[in-house]
Amino acid sequence: MPRLAVGSFQPGANPQILVWALMEALHQCGVQVQSFLSRACFPGYPGAASITGLSARHLDSWLMSPETCREAFVRGAQSADLALVEGRFPPASGENGPGGRLEPLCQWLDLPRLVVVDVSWLAQCRLPERLPHVEGVLLDGVAGPEQAARLATEFEAIWGVPVLGALEAMPRLRRQIESIPKGNRLPREICHALGAGMAKYWQPERLLEIARRRDFPLAGLGARGAGSRCRKITVAIAFDEAFNCYFPDTLERLEQEGASVVDFSPLRDENLPPQADVVYLGCGHPERYASALSENHCMMAALRSHLCAGRRVYAEGGGAAYLCQQMDTPEGQRKRMAGILPAIARLAKSPRPAQPIELTVSRSNWLCDKGTRLRGYRNSLWHFEPTGVLGGFVTEPGHENTLAGSFHSVMSLVHLSFAAQPSCIDHFFRPRAALADPLPWTVPSQGL
Repeated sequence: MPRLAVGSFQPGANPQILVWALMEALHQCGVQVQSFLSRACFPGYPGAASITGLSARHLDSWLMSPETCREAFVRGAQSADLALVEGRFPPASGENGPGGRLEPLCQWLDLPRLVVVDVSWLAQCRLPERLPHVEGVLLDGVAGPEQAARLATEFEAIWGVPVLGALEAMPRLRRQIESIPKGNRLPREICHALGAGMAKYWQPERLLEIARRRDFPLAGLGARGAGSRCRKITVAIAFDEAFNCYFPDTLERLEQEGASVVDFSPLRDENLPPQADVVYLGCGHPERYASALSENHCMMAALRSHLCAGRRVYAEGGGAAYLCQQMDTPEGQRKRMAGILPAIARLAKSPRPAQPIELTVSRSNWLCDKGTRLRGYRNSLWHFEPTGVLGGFVTEPGHENTLAGSFHSVMSLVHLSFAAQPSCIDHFFRPRAALADPLPWTVPSQGL
């Protein structure tokens, strides 16, 4: 099972563009790459999907056990020629704090480590301290062939490992990437230019030899049988331009347990899929399509009817914003939404990257029982301004509206990987009679 870990270790350095260049160069050589992120949160750009056609998958040493990570890795990597796990290595001084980290994954999956070095961060005539267990170096931001050759000689002499590739600074191309709205795919011409830039300096045969050097121990990996639940359910997934952020392992786990997973579009469809037991509204960027969502009255009525019939909804991030009474748009307008949650979805002026968070469930709901500890990554793009009793489910002060709901709807501003929360998967399959309403409300007949 050819595999590599690729990451930076310099504080403030971002290796993402070089990683995309590496994936594109491999793609142009006919190598199918499956990208894995070392944190279970959604990237700003779906770069891997733009290059390889395969969505990035997620591993997380903070959320998952070693066994869960190994199973998720094998399941995701089996259809690819090379698995590439990207993230950050701890610097020599160490790295603390919650959240998934790359180094434990290297140990659990026996990954060869390639380090990305941003040459603009190097002190003059000084190389950084060598990280342990590194098997290769990739140089980012070189000025040209002369600097690339000089640094390759220095790294190979002092660190004792090969420099396997380099990417020039290409400031104009990097500015183009920065101008692309978050969540949009990279244009193919940009991907091609990145791959061509990497191909000027890299050593593909040597890189692939390192990736293929180690066998992957399959002993101890369990296999879950499909359709193991006596009760069959249908889970309707919102999937279109507005809602498209899901963890592949969550959807696969639902199917393995016997759920029928079908998709629908809140932008274009008038009705939910027939016999849907659970509607799952993932994250995305509904604020960009707020007018079209607001005008699809049939879909919003179908969601309210779904809840009035005693069925369930789970909404996360942008999906939760869609369930609110109103949503702010980037243009400063306010659009009417589904009216299921008594709140206004407000956009943050300066959103930060998703932050790891751990919450305690204060009241039982259809998704999880009281006392459950949930770990995930907080979406900072949205905050909710209640217009009534929102019905929080969280014990920790200051996070009352982070997980909330009414009737059989549960909304979350935390991205939850249910493959790492098996008790939540169990709740998907619980019969309706076993579910207590979070609040004895009726769903509004119209969005307010």
